[in-house]
Amino acid sequence: MSLPGAFANLPFTEPVRARANLERLGGCLPESLFSLLPTVLAQVPDPDGSLNYLERFSREAGKRVLATVARQPARLHYLLALFSHSRFLSESLILQPELIDWLGRNKHLERLKSKEELLEEYARFESTTIELEPALLLARFKRRQYLRITLKDILGISTLVETTLELSTLADVLLEKALRMAETELQRRTGAPQTRDALGRRVRARFAVVSLGKLGGNELNYYSDIDLLFLYDGEGHTNAPPPGQGISNSEYFIRLAQRLLQIIAGVTSEGAVFRVDMRLRPRGGEGDLALSLPAAMHYYQRRAREWEWQMLLKARPSAGDPGLVREFLAAVEPFLYRGPMHFGAVESVLAARGRFDRKLDAQSGARLNVKLAPGGIRDIEFLVQCLQRLYGQQDPWVRGAGTLVGLHKLYEKGYLAGHDHFRLAAAYQFLRQVEHRLQLEQGQQTHVLPQEREALGLLARRCGVQERAERSAAEEFRRLLEEHLRAVRAIYERALPAAGGRAPGEEFALRAPERIGPPGELSLAQLIRRLRAQGTPLARALEGLEIPARARQPFHRFLGAALASSTTFEQVNRAAAALPRALEVLRLSEPLGGLLVRQPERLAQLLTAAGEALHGESGQLGADLPESRNETLPAELRLLGGQPGSLSEQMAGLRRYYVEAVFGWGVRELCRQRPVEEGLRRYTALAEDILRAGLAVAEQQCGEAALPGFAAIALGRLGTEEMDLGSDADLVFVAADPQAQARGQRVAEKFLHVISAYTRDGTIFPVDMRLRPRGSEGELVQTAESVLDYFASAAEMWEAATYLKARPVAGDIEFGRRWCECLHEVLRSGFSEWEGIRAGLAEMRRRLEEEAGTTLDRANNFETGRGGAYDLDFTLCGSALRAGARSLAGLPWLRQLDALGAETGLTSDERSTLQTAARFLRAVDHAIRLVTGRSVPQLPAGRRAELVAELAGGWLDESLEPVGLAQRLEETRRSLRALFLRVFG
Repeated sequence: MSLPGAFANLPFTEPVRARANLERLGGCLPESLFSLLPTVLAQVPDPDGSLNYLERFSREAGKRVLATVARQPARLHYLLALFSHSRFLSESLILQPELIDWLGRNKHLERLKSKEELLEEYARFESTTIELEPALLLARFKRRQYLRITLKDILGISTLVETTLELSTLADVLLEKALRMAETELQRRTGAPQTRDALGRRVRARFAVVSLGKLGGNELNYYSDIDLLFLYDGEGHTNAPPPGQGISNSEYFIRLAQRLLQIIAGVTSEGAVFRVDMRLRPRGGEGDLALSLPAAMHYYQRRAREWEWQMLLKARPSAGDPGLVREFLAAVEPFLYRGPMHFGAVESVLAARGRFDRKLDAQSGARLNVKLAPGGIRDIEFLVQCLQRLYGQQDPWVRGAGTLVGLHKLYEKGYLAGHDHFRLAAAYQFLRQVEHRLQLEQGQQTHVLPQEREALGLLARRCGVQERAERSAAEEFRRLLEEHLRAVRAIYERALPAAGGRAPGEEFALRAPERIGPPGELSLAQLIRRLRAQGTPLARALEGLEIPARARQPFHRFLGAALASSTTFEQVNRAAAALPRALEVLRLSEPLGGLLVRQPERLAQLLTAAGEALHGESGQLGADLPESRNETLPAELRLLGGQPGSLSEQMAGLRRYYVEAVFGWGVRELCRQRPVEEGLRRYTALAEDILRAGLAVAEQQCGEAALPGFAAIALGRLGTEEMDLGSDADLVFVAADPQAQARGQRVAEKFLHVISAYTRDGTIFPVDMRLRPRGSEGELVQTAESVLDYFASAAEMWEAATYLKARPVAGDIEFGRRWCECLHEVLRSGFSEWEGIRAGLAEMRRRLEEEAGTTLDRANNFETGRGGAYDLDFTLCGSALRAGARSLAGLPWLRQLDALGAETGLTSDERSTLQTAARFLRAVDHAIRLVTGRSVPQLPAGRRAELVAELAGGWLDESLEPVGLAQRLEETRRSLRALFLRVFG
């Protein structure tokens, strides 16, 4: 079947389908457009695809849009060019045909848009858009701008540098807007973060988003991940009303970073705005999301490895306060360019790329990766960065973030010969264009060439490569590609001879970073095949091992990390029998799995920890509160505060002990062989050990060993022995008299630093001091008498309820016990009248519920929302006050119910409701914390929901699915809310 007229000369690969499309288009396209079709189709690389999408577009667009295209025929060229290059953007145009009008109205398409111009354009877009979720609004703005940037790219209006710069600038704008959205939401609940400047004046604390990698170098791909680092500049608290109820800056900025990531990387109906990689931050997945400026500078100046320094070559501010980033970069720059590095230092940088260039194309039919292949994009980028570090101190001019800019500077100063500069720049632009065309076509991050001849020919045409008399477009493309790769590799090996003169199987001398690297290195199946061929204990353990789909990715990372060094590999081999248990940890728990991947030698702990859980061995973590604070303190912790040493060494030892203990505790919890309440009691005991050891370190550092008349008093979940992974430790400090108060003030300040400060070994857990009388405005250490006077004259009902849980956990325990007994006498005499209890707690509960945020937040939040954990806790605390201010210290929810019995004033059915709700809510919360490592008072979605249901069901002796779990939670909340309203009215 022949094609009509001028269409017969076009190179359609499916002429029958093309004829059918043309017949349908003839009936709906204006005649002026249809007559232009042969001319425009002859100019695009994929006439078949363009015609298919144009036919679909014409059906969806309507007469008005088609008429505007007819009035401005350039829009037809825009449409067919986009249809010919990108399936993803083609679908966007079909879903929103009016976007072609927006493109057509742009009279200055050739201009580069600055960040300020894009921010103004976003404001106009936002004002004309119906109310959308923040992430969806950003995703739609990004899609519009991608149409514009892509069109300029494929029409040859923009160069590679201009395209990547505009993509990077757009990312900066989206990050800036997401940050402002997150700040607005968070500050409504917490107030603004405050700190003090060099003159001691109270000022607003700064925050900044630092971009690394491609975004940092203003070289972003169409579908790159973005590598980020979050910084803030000062400690302090937020200024939330009422006075004293703010949170620490550390907690505020971590929450801000979490919310920013939810907006920018959360899933919407149109996908995530960006995929974000935070693994390049200090300590990777174990480090805090947001770092103070002093902590970041300390890490990079004392702890950073060569590959981490390499990442900072492209660091720059993307959002927030740029001055903060400039201060950070100025502080670390002297360490980044530290004089002659020679090839030993270069090798450690090359170690970061590991085995990327080994045998990628060795197997017959292997698909070539333009990023990782020898002579590919990564080789050019690493070569430029290594040369910049080698010559950067003696010649600051050669420092520069972008690869092409860096190449030009190295050439200008004579560090690269002219022909090398030309070959590297030409190869880089060619390879990046190939990368962009691959990503545009597939709508995802990819660097792998297609194998099919037709697909390779289409890619060649999209890159502007035409067929020659003796070669097809695909053959000519392959020739050019191989020529560029060979030239780059020759220059690479000449400029960095240590990289090229190594035996094929020889490893780099220095340890590689803990990131395995892109999947193009070795797939999980390839890795397992290679290990199974070795005949080691690990190989035997892998035989017949079934790897669940949910565990494949973390198991891949675990095996890769196990191969990082011969020492680690040997340790993993010795504990290979624990491999099935490792799979369960990797499958069920992100935080525990992360610890295992970070240190694969922890595999040996799995045999011991899981064995104890199954055989009911309790170990030392479940000991009762000791009569003397050092009675059961483990020897390792006791030594920290009993021997001289630097504070940093003592803090590092405390953190290492805590991490190892949490790993062992968490593995036991995943076995689900003991009730949730027992697991929380053991975690609380671990927290107390850490607090007592931390106080001993602080006392020793302050020269106040075993300070009498000074005690740390636990409240909240620490007070009721229900601390869990991700919990804060609620504490207040009391002193027997003003002299002990003055001495204790220094100890308390040092103690808070010891426990909560970020160090190169990470953090332990936050200590929350906001529950002390008068909150943040009150003295850090208060005399016993002043606190008792406060509760006798000024305390609110919710404070009385809170202090029912008070118990001493560190310091002078005997003094703390006597003070707690006096406190309960004051509470008993001043807070026992039921109407006052009911009114005071009901009002506080209403305020907390309102502070939960939006209606959606309140509906989903099973902690502060209606029918959530707060309803249960307030009911129990109200009952305890009503029963004569009965102490709740050391009593989890279920034991509170048992201890109060009929004194709750509730019927047996109501007590049964509370008991069922307590077991259920604790099981769900515990499961969420083990799966995610955080306190998230909402049921997660997707894979995490399945894991939470599985774990919670194990503790509840039920088989639960996510839907059933959600239904049970809703029923529990309804019954709790009804009971709460009956009690409090």
